[in-house]
Formats: sequence, structure tokens, C-alpha cells
Amino acid sequence: GAFWVPFIATSVNVALPAIAKEFDASPSILGWIISSSLLATAMFVLPIGKLSDVYGRKNMIFLGTILLTLTSLLCGLSQSITALIILRSIQGIGGAMMAATVVSIVTSAFPPGERGKALGINVAFTYFGLSASPFISGIIVNNFNWRGIFYFSIPIGLVLLVMILMIDQEWKEDDNKTIDYPGSLIYAVAIFLLIWGLSNFNTIAYGKLAFSAGILMLVLFALFEMKTDYPLLDLRALKSNKVLIFSSVASFINYGSTFSISFMMSLYLQYIKGFDPQYTGMILLIQPAIQAVFSPVSGVLSDRMDPQYVASAGMALISVSLLFLSMLGMDTPTYLIVILLMVIGAGFALFASPNTNSIMSSVERKNYGVAAGILSTARTVGQTFSMATTALITSFYFGNMKISAQTGGLFIQSFKTTFIIFAGLCLLGIWASLARGKRENTDTTF
Repeated sequence: GAFWVPFIATSVNVALPAIAKEFDASPSILGWIISSSLLATAMFVLPIGKLSDVYGRKNMIFLGTILLTLTSLLCGLSQSITALIILRSIQGIGGAMMAATVVSIVTSAFPPGERGKALGINVAFTYFGLSASPFISGIIVNNFNWRGIFYFSIPIGLVLLVMILMIDQEWKEDDNKTIDYPGSLIYAVAIFLLIWGLSNFNTIAYGKLAFSAGILMLVLFALFEMKTDYPLLDLRALKSNKVLIFSSVASFINYGSTFSISFMMSLYLQYIKGFDPQYTGMILLIQPAIQAVFSPVSGVLSDRMDPQYVASAGMALISVSLLFLSMLGMDTPTYLIVILLMVIGAGFALFASPNTNSIMSSVERKNYGVAAGILSTARTVGQTFSMATTALITSFYFGNMKISAQTGGLFIQSFKTTFIIFAGLCLLGIWASLARGKRENTDTTF
């Protein structure tokens, strides 16, 4: 599950130029092929995390696997860009079911002293998925068709279904079966308005209005959660958990400033450098491969020393690398790009496992699903924010124009602006990571 979900989410990156050619799509529309899935995950992962605590995490991961397998088939059969975006949105709901359960199951299965190592292995498989996606997708697009990317996921889903059925244990920690459906609805609408409004801030008349309405809805959600008896997110208890708050903020900033790297680099390598999809996939493989190799190591480190320092060091490496990414031009040597991606991968490895360990170790066992939901929300909202910000910047430079030899200079300008902004954002992430303080040694809060 940890491998499959990121594979599905990012495998389409290398195929974007091929999809754009078939459907005659602009860069801003292409971005929604990725953003639609992330947005749906962000909207639903927190409520699904609560549902998994109540009705069982094995049940939830089983349903998520069925949904992802079915939508992979339908995405491969889609005949329009609109149908593809809608199906990717439904895939995002399946992704939410997986994201809310995989980490909480691993956390439930291991004691605190071994949890960092286990979560490090889990994160490593996440990065194996990220590593495999550009490489496999590049081969498929180069030799077959972009639709084959989605067909490739189907047998993986079927194997996972069999594996889940072999599990003879269920994790169900919360006896309270009262679900905060009104709060879930307010939250989902708020996230949708925020991300949709930001993505269309300069292109649609109602973009600014939607973004403002999203902020107001988030305030309404907070007020509602403070007063309801069975909140989706217990803000009264949460506010006393400094580790959870700042670790989640750090996670949001980390993914918010880095997720669009593969999207922008895929376009840069194919349109500006002129590489084919397969070679592009091989280059994009480098960053997540480094992450996969070193994540278990950083997980072990987080068992032996405070995650505050390990994760903050990773965030610092990423911030510096983003600044150097903003300096890439049309004639930048490939080896420099490779080195930068390697450093970013090392920074990710140092950040992700310790940060996950910090979050999951800060809550009681009965709230593992909610904590995993908070972590996944921070990650997916951050990823969606990253894509929305990128769409906002590219639409500022391109409008509805397509990327071509004539507009290569505009793309480079949007590329530089994007990563300068994200480098600055990542500096705030270092502060958030340090501000969490040292973790407590027991699972007693929240």
C-alpha cells in the first residue's frame, strides 16, 4: 500500500506531454490531472481516518484497494481530459482510504522502541513507489501508450487485495461510533474552496472569492469543532500537543514546497532539454531512489535521537537545494541536475521518517487513525498547495498558451519564480520543525 499509492499519484508526471498532445491541453489543465487526485485525498483523508478507527483499518484499506484498482482501469479507458480528471478525483478518495490506514496499522503493530525503524521501512516503500513511477512510466510511454501506466497498476491492486485478505487481525481502537458528519462536510468544502480558488486565482473571476470563502469555512470548521461533543478533530485536546501541531505544520510546508518538483522537472527535461520520456524518467528516478535508500537509516536515527534535529537538518538541505534549482537554465549540464536531485532526496529521507515517528508517537493508540489522517492531510494539502501555487505561477506567465520552443523562455521564468518562492517557504519549515520541541517518551497526549 505504501508503494502503490505514490506510484499511482506520480506515475502520470512523465506522461503529461503525451496526454497534452492527445487532448490538446494547456499546462494549467495538465496540472489538474495531478491536483484533482491530491485534492480529493486532502478533502476526505481526515474523516476516513476517523472512520477507520471506528470501523476497522483493515476494512478501510480493503475498500481503498478496490476503488483504486477499478479507477485505474477506467482512467486507462478515458476518452477526454475531463473524464480523466474526474476519474483521478475518485482515485484520490481511494488514496485517502489507503493513506489513513497504512501508517496507523504499522504504528499499531510495533512498540515505540521499534516504531521508527518500522515507519522508516514504510517510508522507504513509499519512496520505492516514487522511484519506480518515473522509470516505469517512461518505458511505457516511450514504447507503448500513456494509458498503459494505468493498466500497469491493476495487477498490483489485485495482488494487494489477496495480501489484505491474508491478514488475520483487525485494528479498531475507538468504541465511539458517533461520526462528525457535519464537521466532515464543512472541512471538505473548505479544502476544496481553498485549493480551487488558489489554482484559479488569476484565471477565473470567482477564484479570489472561492479562496476567501475557503478561509472563512476553515474558521467555521474550527469554531464548530470546539463546540461539538464528538468532533472530527478534537482541537481542544490538540492545542496541548505541541509536537503534533508543529510536526504537522512542518510536514505541510515540506510537501508544499517540494511536491511540484517532479511536475516541473518533467516538463523542463522534455520541453527545454529535449529528453525523451524514458530518459526523463531515469533522471527523475534519482531523487526518490536516494530517499528510499536512506529513509530506514533516518528512521533508526529517530529511535535513538530526537526527531526534532534529524528532521530539521533534512529540511535545511531541501531549502538550499530549492534555491539552486531556481538557478537552472536552458544550458544547465545534466550532471548538476542529478546532483541537486540527489541532495533533495537525502534531505527528504532525513525529514520524512523522523517527522512521521514524531507525530505517531505523540498520540494515544486509540487516535492512531486520526493522527495518520492529520499527517496525510498535512501531506496532501501541502502537495495540492504546491501544485496550486505552481499552476498560479505558470498561468501568470503563460495564460492559456502551450509550452513550445517559442515559449521556452517563459517556462524558464516561471520555473525560477516557482522555486525561489518554495525555497523561502522551506525556510519557515525549518523553524516549524525546530519549534516542535523534544518528543515525550510515552504515548500519553491527545
